[in-house]
Amino acid sequence: MKMKKELYIPVLGIAAGELMMLFGHVYLSLAVHIINLQGIILLLIFSNSSSPAKNILQSLLLLLLMRIINLAMPQFFTTTLMWYPLVYGIMFLPIYSIIQNQQISSREIGIDFKNLHIYLPAAILIGAAVALAEYNILYPKSLIDNIKPHNVALIIIVMFVFVGLVEELIFRSILQTRLEKILGLNYGLLLSAILFGIMHAGYGLINEIFFASLFGIMIGYIFQKTRSFPFILTIHGTANVFLFGLLPVVLA
Repeated sequence: MKMKKELYIPVLGIAAGELMMLFGHVYLSLAVHIINLQGIILLLIFSNSSSPAKNILQSLLLLLLMRIINLAMPQFFTTTLMWYPLVYGIMFLPIYSIIQNQQISSREIGIDFKNLHIYLPAAILIGAAVALAEYNILYPKSLIDNIKPHNVALIIIVMFVFVGLVEELIFRSILQTRLEKILGLNYGLLLSAILFGIMHAGYGLINEIFFASLFGIMIGYIFQKTRSFPFILTIHGTANVFLFGLLPVVLA
């Protein structure tokens, strides 16, 4: 199926804003995304688009809101790790609002706890492998000082309950399932994965955008086949715990 014409400009607008981030123009990126936000809101108010198209536009608002909050909010915490709950925690309310407004079913969200005895061990292995590969692109500093139990527990909570949960709800449970209704399974998966990759432009590395897009394709495909949110959340959360917590300490 072809993407509705009214969706091209918002998607390209988001890509343009993230391109500004890629080249280090943070304030310009913020300005572009604020314009994007207003433009999508006007489209939702005045457009005669079908309900599926409007659902996608609503979903794109979540991406913009997350980025604008990330760029505009003053830093209340000196510890970088504590920045994540502040930014991502704000997203729960708009996510809940869109789920309610669009009547997204529990199956679309991925509320399925079957086969967890198979999925969870597999998810931990996949997440660790993804983290090791991505570490060789980003070489990030650890968000924890050491791997003492309380530090490991803290980063697990942050990466699972806030970062992984919010991003997977937005990109897989909401955006991917909305795009699938208009574009079909393959193109819906591909576009949601590309948007997921583009939203990693803040690292300033084109390799990271490509890698995150590939990760989005992989985890989106797993979600399509299993419709298991716990599976993909565990992959994403595990990858982040290793990437931003364990690997920089162990491999430093």
